[in-house]
Amino acid sequence: MTITELESLLQGTKWFERLCEPLANDSVVQIRSLEPWANIPTGDDRLEQIADQMDWLPSSRDQDDPVHGRSMEDRSEQLGMKTEYSRQSLDIYKKALASLRGFDGNSALQVGPHNFTEAACGAAVFAARRAAYEILLDDCGFWCSIMNLYHQGHWPCGILPDKTVVVL
Repeated sequence: MTITELESLLQGTKWFERLCEPLANDSVVQIRSLEPWANIPTGDDRLEQIADQMDWLPSSRDQDDPVHGRSMEDRSEQLGMKTEYSRQSLDIYKKALASLRGFDGNSALQVGPHNFTEAACGAAVFAARRAAYEILLDDCGFWCSIMNLYHQGHWPCGILPDKTVVVL
């Protein structure tokens, strides 16, 4: 994936349009609701176990990258490209924000009194910025694959201890 392809992907993404719908991807764990995170009993032991084990993927730009830590920034600095890569990743962040302005909600993100919309949108722009860093460092991996899940209309919301992604 290139930066241009990431920009196109952002423009064509139907944000959160397919939440809870089946996803043909055996490398992720799909969940059908966010009820356990809103302290609503589900009777689904598997879902409850996922909720107990899952760490949320970051949803604000000041959170740490759970996959790369600061290694991508460190690599960009070693290459003498820190300022340029930071500028380009911020540009992608802004384009993701602009793309999300068209999203007007999804009932799957509202569970009882809890509204997960802000967290979902924040996680999307965080992922876009990190995917930009992966692309710029010629190391497309975790965050680029996360962006493809967003593009398919899902919310990759968390990660399990074995690094399996949890998708709504």
